[in-house]
Amino acid sequence: MEGIRLFDIVGSTVVPTEHCYTLTPLKRIMDLYPHDYLAIYQYVFYMTCPNPKFNPFFNIPSIDKEEVIMNNIDITGEGFSIEDDEIISALELCTRLYDTPTSRAYKGISTMLDNLATYMATTTVEHGRDGNITALVNAAAKFEMIRGSFKGAYKDLMDEQKGSVRGGTRLGYDQL
Repeated sequence: MEGIRLFDIVGSTVVPTEHCYTLTPLKRIMDLYPHDYLAIYQYVFYMTCPNPKFNPFFNIPSIDKEEVIMNNIDITGEGFSIEDDEIISALELCTRLYDTPTSRAYKGISTMLDNLATYMATTTVEHGRDGNITALVNAAAKFEMIRGSFKGAYKDLMDEQKGSVRGGTRLGYDQL
């Protein structure tokens, strides 16, 4: 199975594929924001692309992702906001189109691992009869098991994202 291609990367620019001309929410971005649609597509791409080879923001926890992206790409333009209904609709569509059972499993295990790591990093060890040291030791012991599940889900997700042609030759992202 290979990943779907909603956008291409040409040089250093996120550009539309044929799907942006045929899928209503993506076409509306082009029509409503003729001077800014490439910047909007860049934002949508980085928010939704499930492949870390092409999306440097892939590993950012979802709660922080939008802020980190907005602080690191130029999405300035007049006459639009990322809160516009059309942009939200495009985000929702791309998220749904990229979504698979494997990606949902990866997101779930990734969130669990993030939460466990945060818990272990921020919880003060308390000794004594009502302390939490047993819970922390158990969490640390389970970490390797959860990490193994995470690595398996990540491998499955990457396998899903691979593109190949006859003979096993790999395709570039802009050829998928």
